[in-house]
Amino acid sequence: MAIRLVLLALGPALALGLGRFAYALVLPLMQNAWGLSYAQAGILGSANTLGYLVGAFFSHRLLGRVGYRKGFFLALLLQGPILALTGMENLPLVFSLRFLQGFLGALVFVGGAALLMALGSSGRTLGIYYGGVGLGLLLAPWLLWGAAEPTGAWARLGLYSLLLGLPTLLAWPLLKEPPPPVQGEGSLWPILPLLLAYGLYGAGYIGYMTFVAAVVGGSLVLFGLLGLGALLTGPVWGPWVERVGGRKGLFHVLLVLFLGSLPPLALHLPALSALLFGLSFLGVITALTQAFRTLLPPSAWPRAMGLSTAAFALGQAVGPAVAGFFAEMAGRGEGALWAASILLFLALLPTWSRPQKP
Repeated sequence: MAIRLVLLALGPALALGLGRFAYALVLPLMQNAWGLSYAQAGILGSANTLGYLVGAFFSHRLLGRVGYRKGFFLALLLQGPILALTGMENLPLVFSLRFLQGFLGALVFVGGAALLMALGSSGRTLGIYYGGVGLGLLLAPWLLWGAAEPTGAWARLGLYSLLLGLPTLLAWPLLKEPPPPVQGEGSLWPILPLLLAYGLYGAGYIGYMTFVAAVVGGSLVLFGLLGLGALLTGPVWGPWVERVGGRKGLFHVLLVLFLGSLPPLALHLPALSALLFGLSFLGVITALTQAFRTLLPPSAWPRAMGLSTAAFALGQAVGPAVAGFFAEMAGRGEGALWAASILLFLALLPTWSRPQKP
């Protein structure tokens, strides 16, 4: 049973690891073959982020209507065809496909977490699920090895996404739908400070991820260490979060993330910085999910997951712009890393106060 449930971690691996982050690996091919400008590349990246934000915001309502199991697997298996079609040299079409991939990626991420929470899965299991993103980060460069043009690269991502998504169907019989909302239950008041922290985390995390390779170099090694660290999320943070609780665990993991992001460490010990960051950036989600389980009734968990993912996506949308502005003010890329660290420090502050159950 446990092995089949772990297969759900392929959901974040494909929807985020291949669907979102592999875009950075294919982008140089798109620029060379299609003459894609940096502005157009940025617009396509924003389309994906916007789709993720919209998908996260409506995920609770949409998945509740079609069923979390059906919605999760349908959104996951559609990743393959959408990624394969992205290689067509038609910018309006590619924009629409990047938006749709982001939208469906949010349904995958939120839906899988809600299904595992409905089973009462441990923090370790949820950590392994979220850590699936790291598997995607590690796989993407190898799946694209030797690709010389964007059409073939996107076709590879689409094919492997479909093939790797099929084994997740083995978990279908083990899953059950989250409980429906109950009248008078499910106030999200206790977690509002945590939603604020999660939004600030989203802004700081993406600021670091966007600029660290440009500032310190060695992108292949850095992203390999980020992916390796992410794969260790479950074994490292899962037991700790279960021991100390979700709110305290969230503070601890954000503290490690903040320390790992500090520019002096990134500039002088980039490998350690990347490993600490990779180890912790998905641990934040593990701790947040555990906090939801403690502070909210089960009927409110899916809605909390959807809203928290929307808060994260909103922070992620503004994070690169804030970091880039700081870099321009400082006159060097290191300013972007300082902006990311400041945002992560601000994310720590709401976790100091302990919300009480109403």
